Amino acid sequence: MIICPNCSGDKFDEQKNNFFCLNCNETYFKRKKFIDFIISKNSSHKEIEAEKLWGEDLFKKLFSTPVHYIQLKNEFKENWYKSFKGKLIEIGCGSGSDTKYFSNFSQITHVTAIDIGKNTYDLHKYFENKINVNIYRANALNLPFANNVFDIVYSFGVFHHTTNPRRCLEEAYRVLKKNGTMYLYLYSIHKNNLFKYFGIKIEKYIILVMKKLSIKIQNIICFFLSPIMWLIFSLPALIINTLGFKKFSKKIPMNWGLHPFSLVDDLKDRLMAPINYRFTKNELHKILHEVGFKDFQINEKSSGIFMFCNK
Repeated sequence: MIICPNCSGDKFDEQKNNFFCLNCNETYFKRKKFIDFIISKNSSHKEIEAEKLWGEDLFKKLFSTPVHYIQLKNEFKENWYKSFKGKLIEIGCGSGSDTKYFSNFSQITHVTAIDIGKNTYDLHKYFENKINVNIYRANALNLPFANNVFDIVYSFGVFHHTTNPRRCLEEAYRVLKKNGTMYLYLYSIHKNNLFKYFGIKIEKYIILVMKKLSIKIQNIICFFLSPIMWLIFSLPALIINTLGFKKFSKKIPMNWGLHPFSLVDDLKDRLMAPINYRFTKNELHKILHEVGFKDFQINEKSSGIFMFCNK
C-alpha cells in the first residue's frame, strides 16, 4: 500500500524512528504507525508557507474547525448512502474534524488521512489506538500510496490551495479503485453571483497587498478586518435570513459569521493562503474528463463547487 513519494518504490527498511527507501535512499521520520513523508528540501516556498499557516496555526488545535462532510453528504445524499463504504482516504484532513466522524462510521472499514501540516503527528497520537485509522504527513501532489487502493477519496477545500490542482486530481484518480468514488469541494469563481464575484475581485487585490507584509501584521489585519466584514456582510445576511429570505441570504459572502470576531480564521484561510485557485463548472468538467473520471456530477452553489465522481 505504501510507496515512496520520491521514487514510487515499495521496498523499505523500517528502523526505530526512520522509514528508509531502499530504491532512492530517502529517509522519512517514523513513529509507530505515523510516517512523515514531507521532506523540507523538496518543498517549494509556497508549500512551506502553507505548512506554517495551516499546520502550525489554523489547525494546531485538534478538531478546532467545523465538520465539512455534511455539506457533501447533503448535496449527494443518494450516492452517499450507496457508495460511502470501504477504505477511505481523506486528502487534507486539517484539524481532524471530518476524520473523527469517518473513524466512527460503521460502513467505513479503514480511514487513511493525510495533510502537509505538522499537526498530523498530534492527530496520529489521538488515533494511535484505533486500528482502523492511519494518519500520515504527506503532500496531495504526490501521495505515498500504490495505485487502486481506496474505495473512496474525500477532500474538502484542499486542492485549490496547492500549486497544481490538476495534479491532485490525477493523484486522487490513481489511488482510487476501479468503480471507486470521489467526493470533492473546491472554490468557485462565482461568475453567476455578482455579490461573490466582486467580493472575490476585491479579495484578490487584498491578497496581493498582504503578501508584502509580515505574518504578524497579516494576523493583526485579519483580526481587525473580521468585525468590519461581519458588519458589511454577515450581519445583513443574518437579518435577511431572519426575515425569511434564507436562499437570498446564502448568496451574501461570509453569511455564516455569528459574531464580530467569528471570521478571523476564515479571513486568515483566504487572505493569508499562499495559493488560491478558483474554477468554473466547465473548467472542472473538462479536467475531470481528461483525468479519466466518469459519471461525475458537478453542483455549483453559493458556497462553492461540489463534486461526486466515479472512476
